[in-house]
Order: sequence, then structure tokens, then C-alpha cells
Amino acid sequence: MTSFLYKGVNNDSSIIKYVVKSVNYYEDKTYYECEFVVFNHDRKHDTTGQMGARISKDFSIVKRRF
Repeated sequence: MTSFLYKGVNNDSSIIKYVVKSVNYYEDKTYYECEFVVFNHDRKHDTTGQMGARISKDFSIVKRRF
């Protein structure tokens, strides 16, 4: 998930930093259904939030739910 999030800022960790604090997942035949608690910090703010995603078994496809 961290790699997916950094793609949104062109892998520039000087803009924002992400730290995945915890992961819960369910393994299906072709994907993982995941929920993450993510801490993010930019130059002015920091917050912790939840993200959900369906991730393919080879980690090539990430579809965020929330």
C-alpha cells in the first residue's frame, strides 16, 4: 500500500510521508481484501486514517475502496 500511495506524489517523500501502522486482510482465490491504518504527514499537517483496498495476488493491481 505504501508504494501505491507514493505513486500519487511521484515517489517524492519530501512532499508527504506515509506509514502503514496496521493491516487486516482476507485472502480470496485471486485477491486480498485489505484494510489499513495509515499515518500521513505533510509539511503542515499530520493525520491517521483508514484505507481499504482490493489487491491482486501478484500485487500488480490495487483498487481502493475508501
